Amino acid sequence: MRYNTLGNTAITISELGFGASAIGGMFNNTEKDEALKTVHLAFDRGINYFDTSPAYGRMNSTYGPITSEIVLGNALKDIKRSEFILSTKAGKISSLPPELNFSYQAIIDSVESSLERLQTDYLDIVFLHDIEYDKGKHLDMALNEGLEALRDMKKAGKIRFIGGSCYSIEVLNKVIPNYDLDVVLVHNHYTLINNQLLELIPKIKKKGMGLVSASPFASGLLTNQGPPDWYPTSKKDLCIMDKTLNFCKENNVHIEKLAIQYALSNPEIPTTLFSCNQQYHLNQNVDWSEEPTDNAMIKNLCTLLEPLRNKDFDFGAYND
Repeated sequence: MRYNTLGNTAITISELGFGASAIGGMFNNTEKDEALKTVHLAFDRGINYFDTSPAYGRMNSTYGPITSEIVLGNALKDIKRSEFILSTKAGKISSLPPELNFSYQAIIDSVESSLERLQTDYLDIVFLHDIEYDKGKHLDMALNEGLEALRDMKKAGKIRFIGGSCYSIEVLNKVIPNYDLDVVLVHNHYTLINNQLLELIPKIKKKGMGLVSASPFASGLLTNQGPPDWYPTSKKDLCIMDKTLNFCKENNVHIEKLAIQYALSNPEIPTTLFSCNQQYHLNQNVDWSEEPTDNAMIKNLCTLLEPLRNKDFDFGAYND
């Protein structure tokens, strides 16, 4: 496992980070004991960065939206706190359906509750979660009350660094130059079907921000399992994916392998979050990350996937 420095934070972070959305049941059903073992295995394989959110869970699951934080907290409690980096998010109360509140008190309460669920007295990073959702109607509150709340929690020693997570390139282009964040989390923008993160990297570096890239599998689209039921795909999108998956099958290669290798191919990206809830898949992804990159096959896939290049999948529409 390789390690990099996260912007000006001085955090040393593994190039692969464990995203805990899957152990919250966001993609399929999760078996609790297997999820706990998967988190432990991630740490044993050299991953020192774990990210979650109080919105990673389904309403019909045992704990509801907070499932991921509870399971991750139980998994990490036996590991020495100084040996891992832990981030969560605030402002998004649930994902299915989306519910958001970036008011000052809501953010304070969210962070305090996350600390309790994650069984820790401090968080390395807290991101304001999906600030662009609902056509941007929460953006002003997030960047004023929400950021103020995080700054106060940082002053109180409960947060080491503050950040924002966002999908919208338009919003990111406005936020990065104009707001003081320690870290920015960008998802679904450095994958086999999207390279828009490249235009943001110089701006992020200029501000000295840390960069977390997330969703190398395009939130499940670039997998044999296919996207979850909430993914905003069209029949045309799925047809392109079927052709690509058939090509992978004919050439005896896993699309997931090429996706993770592509996501790790840029040395200017210090860490990439992926998510899984089974030990087998955890080992598989770490193994693939350590193998030589199959650049020729990646090029073939990018050609097949070109119709999806930089498509806006409208995870939470933003309109100015």
